[in-house]
Amino acid sequence: MPNFDHGPFAEIALLLLACAVAGAVFTRLRQPVLVAYIVVGIAVGPAGFGLVSAHDQIDLLAQVGVAVLLFVVGLKLDLHHVRHIGPVALATGWGS
Repeated sequence: MPNFDHGPFAEIALLLLACAVAGAVFTRLRQPVLVAYIVVGIAVGPAGFGLVSAHDQIDLLAQVGVAVLLFVVGLKLDLHHVRHIGPVALATGWGS
């Protein structure tokens, strides 16, 4: 596969552009945008076309993205729902 070694900033810009295009397409298809981001990550990563060569910088960006995603999910968590589902989730998790 071709190796486009233009530096980490160009690769991040390429990833952002690909995510924006895929996000627009997935939104038009009424699919979750998060799925579009996962598809782009697989496509440009080593499992796909292998366009990313700045692995350390992209890995750091991915870890920060996951942390932000979990933070946002935690902000939107409904505590009443957690209290209602808590015992069932605990029993299910304990058994597996």
